[in-house]
Amino acid sequence: MLKKLMFLMKVGYKILKKDVINNEDYRKEYNNVAKTYNLWLKEMGRFTDEIINVDYINENKKLKILDFACGTGYITKELLQKNIDCEITSVDFSEKMLDELKRKVGNKANIIHSDGLEFLKNTKEKYDVIYFGWALSYFNYREIFKLFKEVLKENGIVCIITNTKGTLNKIEDIFLSVMSENQSEVNKPMDIKFNLPKGKNGLIKWINEFGFEEMEVKEGEVVFYFETPDEVLKWINKTGAAAGTVQIFKDYNKIKYKLIDKIKKEKYNNGKYEINHRFAYGIFKVK
Repeated sequence: MLKKLMFLMKVGYKILKKDVINNEDYRKEYNNVAKTYNLWLKEMGRFTDEIINVDYINENKKLKILDFACGTGYITKELLQKNIDCEITSVDFSEKMLDELKRKVGNKANIIHSDGLEFLKNTKEKYDVIYFGWALSYFNYREIFKLFKEVLKENGIVCIITNTKGTLNKIEDIFLSVMSENQSEVNKPMDIKFNLPKGKNGLIKWINEFGFEEMEVKEGEVVFYFETPDEVLKWINKTGAAAGTVQIFKDYNKIKYKLIDKIKKEKYNNGKYEINHRFAYGIFKVK
């Protein structure tokens, strides 16, 4: 118990000093999963579709649309297929994810490789609509929503889908336990306390603080089942569901079997191994 307490204190100190998994680590990891990210989209794209709702868009003029933290461009591609009169700017920090987007849409979108915050701080453009899919956990919500407000036009719209508290149940504890038991293998900790709202009401509360009002907000949960515990870890790694965790350890291949052993103990339920994704999605308008 004392050893674990001392470890948690060390982790807390590193988090305080910001000696943790950073944007560059996330970029590397999403570069690694760019080719397999479609596994996530195949299962969760149907929920992303809920925010690509043209009923809330003013189609009487040419729209400037920002697909922020666009990844491989699922939202961009879907928007282009709707034949909306628009100019789409798609921004992401992973060049490999953007390569996948370019392969899908060519020059039909303005594709920008950039750190998201730096892009928002420096852009001179004003947008009618911002789409923000599955990336809220990588940003401080106060900073990102403030910047969204600044780059939106009057009556602009933000369309968001995000994981919420309770997603990847027990995965945080599994990683912390393995880190505690293998301290010499820890490269640097991850601030695994995800920046996630408490369901749809939490998302509403967060964005209301910055002058947005909700037009439509929903929430949901999907549970995936696997035959073996190593399939759970493969899912997490290949989809980027817990991006950054691979970078925690000096030699991930050495540690992954210990993670699998913990998953075997913690994630077994009724003959299967399971992983859950809780999420909320909504469309919000500048007041």
